Amino acid sequence: MLSSFARQLSESGYQGVREEAVLYWHKYLWHHKEPRTRLLHKIGSWICILGFTASMCGLGWFLTPVAIAIGYGFAFAGHYVVEKNRPLTLNHPVRAAVCNWVMFFYEMFFDVELKLTELSALDLNVEDLESF
Repeated sequence: MLSSFARQLSESGYQGVREEAVLYWHKYLWHHKEPRTRLLHKIGSWICILGFTASMCGLGWFLTPVAIAIGYGFAFAGHYVVEKNRPLTLNHPVRAAVCNWVMFFYEMFFDVELKLTELSALDLNVEDLESF
């Protein structure tokens, strides 16, 4: 049985992690404002899925890392050419990878443009969201 102090600590720790994850998700979306950037990410994600699937079908283990490298190429092109910002993957690779797959599925079932409109309506410090 957890003591009240341990329970409070675990609840506040979870809350802090959750708040940080939400803030990072907002920052991640802010770095993908342009639909063309998101399209390039989506193409890269589908390439990763195809490479992984081909590897699982026995066509060669090397297809997964090759597909990941090509997928990152598409994503980085979206940032450097379209958005003109620095990919968040360079600072937080695991968080950015998770957010990429969240965005991939989010676009299938929800409206990313609406979420970006909501973000722009919030009183966020835009300079904290920018990477260049």
